Amino acid sequence: MAVKLRLYQRELLQQVQETLDSDAKTRAMMQLPTGSGKTIIAGALLKDWLAGGRRKAVWLTHRKELTKQTQKMLTEAGVSAITNASWTPGEGAPAMAGGVIILMAQKVSLQTARREVWNRYRSTDLMIVDEAHHAAAKGWKRAICQWPGPVVGMTATPWRLSEKEGFEDLFDELICGPLVVELQAQGYLCPAQVLMPPPEQRIIGGIVDQTGDYTEAGIFQANRDRPDIMTAGALQFWREHADNRQTIAYAVSVKHARNLTSVFNEAGVKAAVILGNTNRIERDAAISGFKDGSVKVLVNVLVATEGFDLPDASCVLIARPTMSLAIYLQMVGRGLRPKPDSGDCIILDLAGNSATHGLPEEDREWSLQPRGKSTAGESPVVQCEKCFTVSPAASHNCRECGAPFGKDCKRCGKWRAWKRWEFENHCGDKHQRVCDLCHIDAHIQAHLPVEPPLDILVHTCNDGKDDVIPEGDIEIDGDMADQLTDLFRELLESDKKAIANDDDPEHDKLDKLRRRIERLESALNNESELDQLFNEHIENKPPSERPQGWAQGNREFEIWKRDLQSELADCRRELAELKKAIFNSARSKAMHLLRQVAEVMDLLPEIHGQHKPIETVVSAPVLSEGNWYKLSELGNPGSVTGKKPLALRFPNENEKTVRSWKEMYISVVEWLFAEKLLLPNDIPWKLESSFRSEKQWDPKGFWKTVELKNGLFLYTHFGTGGILDKIRRFIQVCGQDPSQFHVQLR
Repeated sequence: MAVKLRLYQRELLQQVQETLDSDAKTRAMMQLPTGSGKTIIAGALLKDWLAGGRRKAVWLTHRKELTKQTQKMLTEAGVSAITNASWTPGEGAPAMAGGVIILMAQKVSLQTARREVWNRYRSTDLMIVDEAHHAAAKGWKRAICQWPGPVVGMTATPWRLSEKEGFEDLFDELICGPLVVELQAQGYLCPAQVLMPPPEQRIIGGIVDQTGDYTEAGIFQANRDRPDIMTAGALQFWREHADNRQTIAYAVSVKHARNLTSVFNEAGVKAAVILGNTNRIERDAAISGFKDGSVKVLVNVLVATEGFDLPDASCVLIARPTMSLAIYLQMVGRGLRPKPDSGDCIILDLAGNSATHGLPEEDREWSLQPRGKSTAGESPVVQCEKCFTVSPAASHNCRECGAPFGKDCKRCGKWRAWKRWEFENHCGDKHQRVCDLCHIDAHIQAHLPVEPPLDILVHTCNDGKDDVIPEGDIEIDGDMADQLTDLFRELLESDKKAIANDDDPEHDKLDKLRRRIERLESALNNESELDQLFNEHIENKPPSERPQGWAQGNREFEIWKRDLQSELADCRRELAELKKAIFNSARSKAMHLLRQVAEVMDLLPEIHGQHKPIETVVSAPVLSEGNWYKLSELGNPGSVTGKKPLALRFPNENEKTVRSWKEMYISVVEWLFAEKLLLPNDIPWKLESSFRSEKQWDPKGFWKTVELKNGLFLYTHFGTGGILDKIRRFIQVCGQDPSQFHVQLR
């Protein structure tokens, strides 16, 4: 009986078929969120591909429990499939005309290492690679590269922990399906509420191994002073927020999984554990009990991530930190299938993974290219202190309880997040009503030093260049500002000497730490230098303690290298602490002087220019879908919350369809270049910071920059409010009027 495909599945199937038709040797990767039917689409593809009975196909999977499950789904799609085909040693891989042979990737990897095994297959035959984000592994890659025909890889997460490697050497095309949020809106995936404990109650990561993820031992070591945080803490948080829900729990290790199971059972909550070596009878009993509700919590390590069919899980408890976006999305994806009873899924993120990777429904830009070097950035989420729910970073209110994440400034009328109100207590009651930007503006008008110039003076505490203080970066007028600035310089230099013993060059802690860090970084980034240092390390050991043979030498090298990496981390941490101590000491003294002056001055003088008087501040207009608005009317990012642009009309009446605020930003900048209002070789200094010389990534592996038609790279890593501010800034600096640009909303 043929399976009826949903609209998005039909569209994705058509895209894959068109890609295969365009090139007989093509290798395409198909991306679709967990739980949205990749196997069903593959079944429809295979049914059409094998029609006539002359073509053949192979299906590669890496988990034994998935073979029967895949065979069942293919059979329901009308495709003949065999899971246990005999493979005689020394011969080619088994084949079936008009059908699919389901093979374990591990076995294929071993066989292809010895010989070519696809001699029974031709260029017209098709290979399906399940969970294709594993395809970069050496054995998988070899099997795919030896395959004579087209290949279709399927994954929810085309993402690798490696920053320098992607999938571009394995696949020619990436075909992406709909976003998680789109499937949620259509009812094909359920909504999810993510909750995190407070920071001090979260399970934290530790040492990172060669793959880039946390090690089991490192996680336990990092949490050794909080033995109950990984077990009793998990039970308590579950009872507070997801009590009585069918729950899949992810543990760090086999031992942790068993301990977690025991804690739930001892508390009267029926729990079972399934591991990679759990025998079939126990596994089937655990799964059967979970499906009928007699087992409330099913604990595993990484068994229930890829392709594991548990449709009744209305809660996912994540008790393991991970640096892998793929693992994180596979775990949360287990709970996103539609729930006829609960209607939604609760994700208990006990390890704070969403603070690193974002929410499950976040719009991610997938690519076959390497991610590039990650850089630190702000968290993609914000957590409610009242109900612990996690919301997107740009949210004004908690998506669950509605608690505010900021407030409107009484001076400029704009909504500002709580982090933008740090200065309001520095100068007494005068600044209780205004955000940081207005606070700074008031200081400038009162000829007082403000926070950013003070930070510039102590930029040594941020980038290590403490021997030069840039005079030109301070733009505050007035004798008072000059006097306080000069005094602050003296305070900074005095505190630096006191803390770093700078009056004795031989005992300069800052300088010694910097030199040690430079040497360690140089060695760890240079293989030949690292080998030379290791050889010196071995030669300095007594002969009886030197490693014997290649295997011992390799183990000794890895231990020694990890020690160097740990030493580098310790040196960086000590340097940062010294810098912070210098900064905080001088800053505290300077702010004390500032408060003394501020007490006798009016810090909210008469307002001019773009700032509105308090009594004229009005709430943002309610914007309707389908209507056109002047860009100048979209002043408050809160007014466009939940809305996206549909089209953009330029001053010359040309219109362009745009799908996001980011795309609108890019379109405006491209238009300014096209109209010669902005020249690539003559960027105004006020806009220089918006461009980069090369592509940049964010910590989650997505582009922070976009390459423009003229070869420049535009920095686009902002929220909605930041994007709108940037668009207006570009337009105004280029001499244009924002009211002449119109936006249609959807």
